[in-house]
Amino acid sequence: MDLKDIDFNKSLNELELKDWGDAPVHSTGLVFKVHELRKLPLQYWTNEDFRLMILQKISLDYLVPIALYRLAKNHFSSGELFAGDLLYAIVRINNDFWKQQSRLHYELDSIIDSLKVELETFAEIINDYKRSYELGD
Repeated sequence: MDLKDIDFNKSLNELELKDWGDAPVHSTGLVFKVHELRKLPLQYWTNEDFRLMILQKISLDYLVPIALYRLAKNHFSSGELFAGDLLYAIVRINNDFWKQQSRLHYELDSIIDSLKVELETFAEIINDYKRSYELGD
């Protein structure tokens, strides 16, 4: 699925033509949240919403392209747990998904490669700072 093919004005229920309805009465908070998110148009979703649904392996064909777009803009995009928790959710996706979605897998690899360069750059900056501090510059 290409990002340009996703109508952000629609919910997952509408996009997939599958209405999950309301969560059963005695469901967990997570199940209630998942059912509510499926009704919410994607334009209103937060990083936390994407993180939660991706970790539950729900509607990955729609959600992964959007999450990768967000990660390309900011590798440390996060929900409510920690910086980078959206990337964590993405890399936890089963290899079977990536085998079927080679273009998305390539996008993820590009994000990870870019992140490695950024981390190396910041490591150098931090090391330079520490050295100058220790030398009393």
